[in-house]
Amino acid sequence: MGKKCEFQKKNGSRCGADAQSGKNLCVFHDPHNASEGRRARRAGGIARSQPAVVLPQETPDHPLSNIADVSSLLADSINRLRRGQLDPRVANGVGYLASILLKALESGRIEERLAHLEAVMSGKRGSETEEFEFRSGEGPQE
Repeated sequence: MGKKCEFQKKNGSRCGADAQSGKNLCVFHDPHNASEGRRARRAGGIARSQPAVVLPQETPDHPLSNIADVSSLLADSINRLRRGQLDPRVANGVGYLASILLKALESGRIEERLAHLEAVMSGKRGSETEEFEFRSGEGPQE
């Protein structure tokens, strides 16, 4: 475990950040780094005050009702990103949300297939088709 900063705050508690190698203070409280710290804080404040990156309002909606639609959106976003037409932060958000949507679409497909199988199986119960009862580790029961 590394050495902790010895700076004492106004409330009497110690800083708690890791001290710099060979020093008793962290980078934030070292007087030799004061000017650099002010510059970094100022730059951080400037970056935080920049508006969010968004697509133009006239950007058309992209259909997203199936896996092919989502794949098409991702392909389009990737190409725009590569050409510098799409901000990486927007592309990152699109990619993240598309992955969630793909999982939801796949789950919906599985649920539909299961419902179809259940309907087929329940329709055959009253017919003359052979019924099987499956138990773990055993084959069909006659």
